[in-house]
Amino acid sequence: MLIPVLALTLQLGASAAPRPETTGPHLVPGTTYDARIPTLEEVVGHQVGEDVTSPEEIVAYFRALHAAAPERTRFVEYGRTWEGRPLVALIVASPERITNLDRIKGDIRKLADPRGVSAAEGERLVRELPVVVALLHGVHGNEISSGGAAMSEAYHLLAAQNDPAVDQIRRDAIVIIDPAQNPDGRGRFVYQYRVGRGPAPDADPLGAEHDEPWPGGRANHYLFDLNRDWFAQTQRESHGRVAFLLEWMPQVVADLHEMGGDSTYYFPPSAPPGNPHTTESQTRMLEDIGKGIASKFDARGFAYFNREVFDAFYPGYGVSWPIAQGFIGMTFEQASARGLQYRRRDGTILSYWDGILHHFTAAMSTAETAARNRERMVREFLEFRRSAVRDGETAATREYILTSTRDAGQVERLARLLVKNGIEVRQTVEPTKVGTRSIPAGAFTVSLAQPAGRLARNLLDAHTPMDAAFLAVQEERRKRRQPDQIYDVTAWSLPLLWDVDALPSATPLTVRTTPFAPAPVAATALPAAKLGYLIPWNASAATAVTRALADGVKVSFSPAAFTLGGRSYTKGTAIVRVHENSAEALRTLATHTRAAGAEVVGIDSAFTEAGISLGSNQVFALVSPRVLLAWDVPTQSLSAGWARYVLEQRYGQRVSAIRTSTIGRADLAQYDVIVLPSGSYSAALSADQVRRLKDWVSAGGTLITIAEASRWAGRESIGLLESRTELSDGAPETDGPARPRTDASRQPFDFDRAITPAQERPDLVPGAILRVRLDGEHWLASGHDDEIGVMVESQRVFTPITLDKGVNVGVYQRSEQLLASGIIWDESRKQVAQKSYLVEQPLGRGRVIAFAEDPNGRAFAEGSQLLFLNAVLLGGSR
Repeated sequence: MLIPVLALTLQLGASAAPRPETTGPHLVPGTTYDARIPTLEEVVGHQVGEDVTSPEEIVAYFRALHAAAPERTRFVEYGRTWEGRPLVALIVASPERITNLDRIKGDIRKLADPRGVSAAEGERLVRELPVVVALLHGVHGNEISSGGAAMSEAYHLLAAQNDPAVDQIRRDAIVIIDPAQNPDGRGRFVYQYRVGRGPAPDADPLGAEHDEPWPGGRANHYLFDLNRDWFAQTQRESHGRVAFLLEWMPQVVADLHEMGGDSTYYFPPSAPPGNPHTTESQTRMLEDIGKGIASKFDARGFAYFNREVFDAFYPGYGVSWPIAQGFIGMTFEQASARGLQYRRRDGTILSYWDGILHHFTAAMSTAETAARNRERMVREFLEFRRSAVRDGETAATREYILTSTRDAGQVERLARLLVKNGIEVRQTVEPTKVGTRSIPAGAFTVSLAQPAGRLARNLLDAHTPMDAAFLAVQEERRKRRQPDQIYDVTAWSLPLLWDVDALPSATPLTVRTTPFAPAPVAATALPAAKLGYLIPWNASAATAVTRALADGVKVSFSPAAFTLGGRSYTKGTAIVRVHENSAEALRTLATHTRAAGAEVVGIDSAFTEAGISLGSNQVFALVSPRVLLAWDVPTQSLSAGWARYVLEQRYGQRVSAIRTSTIGRADLAQYDVIVLPSGSYSAALSADQVRRLKDWVSAGGTLITIAEASRWAGRESIGLLESRTELSDGAPETDGPARPRTDASRQPFDFDRAITPAQERPDLVPGAILRVRLDGEHWLASGHDDEIGVMVESQRVFTPITLDKGVNVGVYQRSEQLLASGIIWDESRKQVAQKSYLVEQPLGRGRVIAFAEDPNGRAFAEGSQLLFLNAVLLGGSR
């Protein structure tokens, strides 16, 4: 029976394309197949490669394979997406291993923590255990050929009758096949593809079936790039996948992707730079796997490349997070047809089936190499986990203690995230000291002498060094005005981005601790209070208050400092009065504050000994603001998705995501806050709409612009934030003649100076964490001290606003203090230093709040996200 989603495809006559013989010799020449194992066509009505299979059809096929061979498979649903689609995997092994799967998994867990494993027991495990190979597909939903490859891999492993490689894999390996890591994105792509297609495939790259409308199918529901989310685990898909892999600890993880249609095929070895915590044995194994794939590709005439473009430095990829755990992680990249056929620039036609076959060949070769090297791979995984403990015992930093003087709840959230990454965390049960600093009980400790110590260093070290030789090459390229070869960000230190103190200790801590095992938050009542409650402002308080406001709790906010009951409260304190709230509302407040880890102080009197009074006119009522988030073209989809996720899921703030084409019809008076994600709105908003936007701000609205939207707002005179290009010598860009040259008759000719452009755009800051100095008196900085670390990945340089026009709430530090982590070129350091990061400009009764960078990038920069939430919640309430 055909499932209903096939109807459109069948009516359009998809079979006008040549039918690939996917169950015959095309997969592996000469192979015959067991007819008892169903083909894709028998389950959903089309062959592999004949149509772009939907995520629902893929799941249906995997269920059918499991039903046909239950003694050799286990079907696992490891999670659900935001849109409710199942995240599934098919485990394929010999009947004996399927019968003993749970015992085998337990033994692999012993390998993963070898501290309690004797030498003899370790040798037994190495002799007996199979190698576990995880083949992951489609983390980007529009990278479609990997889904077809996943179905081909599963079919071939179960049905092939005379393939010696399959016999080896069945004997020595367990293979885990995840066919669609991002089914929401794939579903979006398949829908748009089927809407745009005709009765026959159109190979024109500009054809509707290839041209995805905003936001495309690459990202998930919240428009996140899931291949940057492995350690942050902000998304359901990432959290489910990581938990599943930590359950199995596979020795091999291959992540199958696609790239531009005019390329060929990429497999390891990776491009430089690698992550410095990768071991030599991992590098050698990747070389051997690459050689194995090359031999298969050479035999079949498939073009390929390696050691270019795709690196493994950032530990949030599907290649590098596994490597940091001790797995052999790798990325495969196939040129994409983005449909059934694609005409390349040279006139040749790339087919969807080509991509499936190439991915299938690389994946099966990887599984075969792993099986042939079973004992070596299991032994080297064991040694990686052992050596991580040894290295931690001799490292300059033995342990980190995580603490904060401002937000204990934030520290616990970070500890929970580390545990979700398979990192051991302990919690102190008594006060201690690190150096001269006294730490109260309840802090968290992370020893680097643990099996996941290399990942712990990646996430907690203030700086992860990049290969010096690679950086020297990049400096030479920059001198020739060639782009650098840095693939992604160069910094990601979680303590810096979360504004949490990670105090290093050179010796093991002697303080008493207990293992930290996150558990569901227990319900607790508010402390006794006659008058009300004070909630000192920070990320935890903002979380609790935003959610409480949405549930009807009445809250006020003090933007200034005060002293009450002998305790000093810094700027930013939420105030909840008992007489303004019902008993049910106070129970709701208790639920939200406990869940967020926010501090709540009960008070019996509002009389302050110093500072602002709680009844001052400066104190204002908070509201749950009505937020309009610009959606669709021209917003950058990542920026729009990050903002929506941070508001809706991180903080619980309701949002109306309104397409920019609809904003002109919207009654702006119905909204308190408008958020413009990064993008240029010149073509999207007419002059009349821009005028209406200005009038709305003047009438009391809060407009928040992010990154490129701030540049656009400056051009449109909505805000005064000015973007300007500066030269390396600090001279501003002008439209006048170039700077005069020195007379050659009086000075030797300087070739380098002669070829240097007179005016240039600032250099791109390649994803570094920079220090921003905050205005300690401004309400936007509530919950922070005078400095935070922010992620910068752009060429934007904004001139500070003058005092008569507004407030520079956040300004980049001076040049010598600017860099907190990562790479910034010397010229960029000079250009960015002391420029604006965050500006508030009053306009009539309202305000424009402009961010020079995206504060919500990847939703893993908790410090800057609080600034964004302050802009929305406090700005929308003032």
